Amino acid sequence: MALLATDCGTDLPFKIRAGVQQRYSDVYTPEAIEAIATLSHLAAKRSDLMTSRTARRLARIANRQPIGFLDPDSRIAGTDILVSDARAGRFVGSTIPADLQQQWIQGTGPAAKPSVPLENSIRNVAYALLSGADGWMFDGEDALGQIDTMSLDNQRNLKLAIAKDPIFLKVAQEVADEMNRWASGFLGREIISDWRKQLDSTTKIFRARGMHLDDRHIQCKDGNGFPASIVDASLYVVNNYKNLIQAGSSLVLYLPKIQTAQEAAWWNEMITALEQHLGLAVGTVKTYVLVEQLEAAYQLMEIRAALGLHFVGFNTGRWDYINAVSDAMCWDRSFINPNIDVITMTYGYMRNYEDRVRRAVNTPDLRGQCALWQGGMEPN
Repeated sequence: MALLATDCGTDLPFKIRAGVQQRYSDVYTPEAIEAIATLSHLAAKRSDLMTSRTARRLARIANRQPIGFLDPDSRIAGTDILVSDARAGRFVGSTIPADLQQQWIQGTGPAAKPSVPLENSIRNVAYALLSGADGWMFDGEDALGQIDTMSLDNQRNLKLAIAKDPIFLKVAQEVADEMNRWASGFLGREIISDWRKQLDSTTKIFRARGMHLDDRHIQCKDGNGFPASIVDASLYVVNNYKNLIQAGSSLVLYLPKIQTAQEAAWWNEMITALEQHLGLAVGTVKTYVLVEQLEAAYQLMEIRAALGLHFVGFNTGRWDYINAVSDAMCWDRSFINPNIDVITMTYGYMRNYEDRVRRAVNTPDLRGQCALWQGGMEPN
């Protein structure tokens, strides 16, 4: 990996894979590189949190110990908030932006395709924004193959779409025409009357990679892995915040794989530092949290409080949560999950899981503000 230098002539605290910055200079802009460098001091703390995560799991297995709640008299690590205050809603949360108040239908999928030309790859974004969904979570993690430079293709396509670059608009018009031809034959009518207007109707949400993943192309100067979370959040926010704000759209990140309120506090610290670096008011960036870990379900209000002005809502899933329950109970030979098709969102612990999330978002904060709840997937 080649060590690069900043425009001001000082060495960066990380290395970028040789040739990648040149190929993706529109993504790795000087402003984006500077932001990543500004946040790089949080890389070591991320590593410590991941080490702690592994140690907790091993200790639970060794001691045959189930996951439990935090001590109500303790403070949420990484914050000044008492656990009891978080549970009672004694913290200041976020106002829900107008474009997030109606999210009946949210779609999800990556903004890129692997190993295809740009004009083909960016069709993913066009289909998403022309779908009619209230929101679209552009996935930078699970649904995006972590191969080659696909994460950067994802960022490039989103930047072109949000900026309404002519390349994207040409593709979007072609996709709209294709969708209307299909609808005319299948439904007997067109489904998109004004494709340009339709592009603005879907709120854009970006799913950054979780804390557990290292970036494929950036590495700490000492050779250790660099958090993909920092890279993803920096590239997306820096490259798109001006166009999104100018369009009156929210700047929204979707945070996966959070297991504890302390990890949520790390995200909050990172996002706050990014906002301050860009001169944005704290709380400009909004966050959804995907609850896919059993441990997180024991700290829902604490997670919400730790993210403070950034938090807008929880998303409940199914597959990862079922796996998390199995993992958390692996020490107990008497615990056996039934066939997975039986474990729907109304099954035993899944019903309790959704009920806890529902109660957490409906607990008002000090300003009387509640939060959002999205999701719940049945087997398919």
